[in-house]
Amino acid sequence: MLGLIVALGATSRLWVPVPDPWGDLRVARSTRADIGSAQAALDASPSTLFRTPSVNPAELVFELARPKEVRAVRVLVADRSRVLLEAADSLQDLESRRGSFRRLVEAETDAGGELTIELPAPTTARAFRFWTRRLKGDDYVHVFEVQAVRRVPARRLRLERIPNRPEWKPSDRIASEGIVRVRALAEAEGVTVDATDRVAWRADGFRRWRDGWQAVRVERGERRGRIEASAGGLEARLDLVLFSYPRSHARTDVDVLHVERLPRLAYDAPDRGNGPGWPAEGQRVVWRAWIAAHNRSASDVPYRWLADGREVARGKVSVRSGRWASVDLGRTWRQRGETLRFEIDPPAWDANAGNNAREFRTNALAVGFWVDQRMWDHWLDHQHRQNPANESFADWAWYVLGLWNGMMEAARHPGLSPEGLTDRVRLDRLVVVPTLALPLNGGLPSNNPDSLDKTVDLAWGFSSEADSSVSDYWSFRPHQGSPLRNPPAFLADLALIHELHHARYHIDSYGFDVHAPSIRVRLDGKPLIGGLLPENFVRFQKYPGMMGGDYSVLDEYVAGVWARVAGRRARGGNMNAPAVIGEWLETDLPKRTAWRFLLPDGSPASGARLWIWKAKPDPGVWYGKVYEGEPDLRLRLDADGRVEFDGTPFPKKLRHTFGEANTVLLCVVRAEAGDFVHFIEVSDLHLAFWRGRRDFAEFEARLVPPPGFSH
Repeated sequence: MLGLIVALGATSRLWVPVPDPWGDLRVARSTRADIGSAQAALDASPSTLFRTPSVNPAELVFELARPKEVRAVRVLVADRSRVLLEAADSLQDLESRRGSFRRLVEAETDAGGELTIELPAPTTARAFRFWTRRLKGDDYVHVFEVQAVRRVPARRLRLERIPNRPEWKPSDRIASEGIVRVRALAEAEGVTVDATDRVAWRADGFRRWRDGWQAVRVERGERRGRIEASAGGLEARLDLVLFSYPRSHARTDVDVLHVERLPRLAYDAPDRGNGPGWPAEGQRVVWRAWIAAHNRSASDVPYRWLADGREVARGKVSVRSGRWASVDLGRTWRQRGETLRFEIDPPAWDANAGNNAREFRTNALAVGFWVDQRMWDHWLDHQHRQNPANESFADWAWYVLGLWNGMMEAARHPGLSPEGLTDRVRLDRLVVVPTLALPLNGGLPSNNPDSLDKTVDLAWGFSSEADSSVSDYWSFRPHQGSPLRNPPAFLADLALIHELHHARYHIDSYGFDVHAPSIRVRLDGKPLIGGLLPENFVRFQKYPGMMGGDYSVLDEYVAGVWARVAGRRARGGNMNAPAVIGEWLETDLPKRTAWRFLLPDGSPASGARLWIWKAKPDPGVWYGKVYEGEPDLRLRLDADGRVEFDGTPFPKKLRHTFGEANTVLLCVVRAEAGDFVHFIEVSDLHLAFWRGRRDFAEFEARLVPPPGFSH
């Protein structure tokens, strides 16, 4: 078969920036880190990392032990970013921006976050300020390296397939019309740099597609393809196998896919009176329903629009086999919302009656799903076996969102959501992309399918595996009983709902768990673990619903988090994780708090001593916490077993993330009747605040004899 051959670009000699170490230095100031440290960005090792906790931009000010001449600079960050590098002969000049102060670099990195730039003239300085703003992806700024470098001619060129996820091993297989992203790497003196934009490209069996290469269509079997690069007398080649995959879907069906609202408004669009991102009251909006025909064209299919049960429009639509068609309805926007329904009367040959209508609240949060072609085809081939009411990925998506809406309605918690949560979700955006095309604009194919799309409130992507296969996670598995009780993901992916809660801004409640290895406290010289607490001790969070392990229910803590932003569109991002994730941790706390401790018999722990340990970080562990050393607080309970705080006993800065979770206190009450272990979880304080106890909240704890504990 004659292949598609593409040749692109021209180049001259390749240079490699080899690190010229900064030497002895000290960091004078930097943005705080949640992974690594500022020193990691200056150690000439790209394998180490300095990452901010969703703080963008980031800065790093450092001072050398002796002045250094700098001729060129290399910066390695995550995703496209703007960078500045400033210098001075002294830290004082640098901070005051006077005297010897000068700006060396003001530029933008490439899409991968790399910048190598030669200065107009060598400069010698002792103090430097590096600043960067991430322009794509989330607000977690990753700084791998800020290096002074020297230029050395490249000795070798090689090509490498870029995995869609960092943990994936690159494959030499790609499905028909799938996407391959490739980078060219130049090497010299043990240093490897990205030379993708500095080589000439040539391909057989591929065409250019955005930031990658799209395989040609393979009707049956497989064929060979290759991608080549050359520069300055160096050449490299990547051989790949292009293949078709079997299809089994032959059912004829007309399918209502999704309904989008137009014009598409970014979630942070200016407030028109109903809050940022919402249409103005009385504004004319258009609802566009998308319909697909599977394996047979459909002509003059009758359709109807209903608003709050009343028909408002009708007509006919025709759809070609394998294509989508759309139908529009104009409406006047009312923020209070209405129940809108779009339904069709399908032809007699329609195989699935379960996907002929979509109903939703117009003021529901907009969900966007991006799915690659291999996954889309997998759903069409097998979904009706898993759930006879579904035919396509879109049908499955509506089914999952319907379960989620049911959970919201059922989340009835006194003082928080007594009649259930008022928010709902709807499928507003459905984008089918070539196999392995995700992510479209940096990040992860799941969390960040298209980082530039701000028109939905919650986004997620569905990608095939590195070799274009479908993960076993999405296999058909028989299931009996409620879809909320351990369903296979191909029936109802409840874990997806958990992840979309993160995209909304929720934190993991299971991060409040405490396990035995975290407790290193000794009491009277004896370890707490193996003494008052058993060796296999584990203390689980108090509200184990959607964010704590039970994906079938929205517990009161999750409900409280939802209720505090009810009716608002996304803020700070629509993907996991937005900048506002966990924003309530430090803000929604009572001004004063008190605890009353009761002994196991119900009497007050009068005059008992109360020792409190605050959790220290445990780097490298999600929600890492360590209790050790002396108590942070030594207090005495009054005659009624009470202790009161102006504020709370928690640290001022509350952290609940990778490497640190100081959101649970370890307490030991030392009474005449013995010693008792108690845990205080910050969630209780949030719930008190949300239920109206903002000025003062008192909590009562009945102590439990060892080896038990209270919380």
